[in-house]
Amino acid sequence: MHFNSHSQSWESSSRQRAEDIIYWLRDYAQRRINSRLMDERRCITPHIVLDFGKKGLLGMLVPQSSGGLGLTYRDMFQVVEQLAAIDLNLASFVGVNNALGVYPILKYATPEIKETYLQNLAEGRDLAAFAITEPCAGSNPRAIKAEAHADGNGGWLLSGTKIWSGSASWSTMINTFAHVIDEQGESLGVTAFSIPENAPGLRQGAEAPTMGMRGMVQNTVHLEQVKANRENVLGEIGLGFEVAQDAMQLGRLGIAVMCIGGMKHCAQLMLRYATRRSIGMERLIHQQITLQRLSDLTASIGAVECLVNKITTPLDEGKSVPPEAYLVTKIIAPELMWQAADNLVQLLGGRGYIESNIAPQIFRDARLFRIFEGPTETLQMHLGLLALYHPSQLCSSLKEFLGATAISDKIQHTAEYCASYLKNQNLTRSSNKKLSKILSQKLGDVAAWGFVVACIQKSYQTQPSNELKRIEQWGEQNFQAKIANAMNGNLCEEIVLDTNQIENLINQYTVMIGNVEQNMAGEEDKLDEYLCNNV
Repeated sequence: MHFNSHSQSWESSSRQRAEDIIYWLRDYAQRRINSRLMDERRCITPHIVLDFGKKGLLGMLVPQSSGGLGLTYRDMFQVVEQLAAIDLNLASFVGVNNALGVYPILKYATPEIKETYLQNLAEGRDLAAFAITEPCAGSNPRAIKAEAHADGNGGWLLSGTKIWSGSASWSTMINTFAHVIDEQGESLGVTAFSIPENAPGLRQGAEAPTMGMRGMVQNTVHLEQVKANRENVLGEIGLGFEVAQDAMQLGRLGIAVMCIGGMKHCAQLMLRYATRRSIGMERLIHQQITLQRLSDLTASIGAVECLVNKITTPLDEGKSVPPEAYLVTKIIAPELMWQAADNLVQLLGGRGYIESNIAPQIFRDARLFRIFEGPTETLQMHLGLLALYHPSQLCSSLKEFLGATAISDKIQHTAEYCASYLKNQNLTRSSNKKLSKILSQKLGDVAAWGFVVACIQKSYQTQPSNELKRIEQWGEQNFQAKIANAMNGNLCEEIVLDTNQIENLINQYTVMIGNVEQNMAGEEDKLDEYLCNNV
């Protein structure tokens, strides 16, 4: 009883701190944030980083005793949603620092690292980054090539190249991953390390000129015989992917939250324009296409909110959440956010193409979510393969987590139909593999939407309302459409060309448009050889 009382008191104080931050952000955004300027300059305005640090936004999960805000997951995500409604770029910067930078250190770092760095990170005096992506290891992190060779003194020397690491060149600590090789040359598995930015051999590389999220730097990190000791290890030797997955799952949930804030902002802008702009004698808000898009958008927002809430609640209760749940948030929310951004530009017409009207930046920033932390198609495939070859495992997870027996049965029935269809085609091995990928993609969509509908239904059972009933009907329509698509026997394989056909056809375009590649000299960015330290 005492524990429950203490827990309720902590949750209440966390909620109050989050509400104070949200209230501050709304006022601060009007006075001190210029998103367009940061986008043009490709840099977050320094005073914003400093002010966010002072307010605790860069260490929201860190306990107050260690300098953080000590928020619950739910309250942290409320702050992130508000920030995303203000600026998706700033929300991403804060989200990356909290989920991928500070969180692994908070949860997995050695006492020595926590003692030295955690309070400064929590208070925003330092930043932390996450460096896992490599030139040949993007959506498949298991393909990383970075290695950490035993140095004979109980430590390791790390070598490798990491790319597109958010905020890395601004950070004090870099969380990175490498294959540990012992003194006998045997691999002990991928291990997570938290390395100080000033470690000898760690070199910050070039920044990537990104299409969106321009305010937050994305740069290469070079590991050139970087010394690491046992105190730099996050978690256990050989269990680096567990650390990575834990952080990335939290990051994926955070992306869904950002999508909620972004979609709500899109809805506000669309409503303002539609109620003021007239075509002929009729305002846009009265046109059927406008009503349809706004109805779909508000249903999308409600559906993702149900999804996020059903994951966040057990997180705060210390209960486990199936990994498939995080996959679903990343599959569903970014696609709905992208649709909202596209519809915003479309509704605004020519005004949607003018940079000063906000919509273009939202459009460019939102595009990242569909590929960041795993492209939609890759995650659909992963979830779909699970449904195709291990449907009982997937459905058991859905039943246990949400009690969604009827939806689980529909998913299993669809998966069994697809498996039977695949078996009865009597295809060659290569054709069978090709068809299984097509079916897996479709099944991944089925499973994801089934999960969403289950979350909506669970929310409706707890707090029934007419709006939730509408959202449930909307979700069910999408779910049934995905099932129909997966069970469509005509997969149109004949219109999909093979590799040679594709190459031959596109190579013929050279006759029509040439083979142009611009080679005009640009700006010189290297130091003159007469001024270099070493030639």
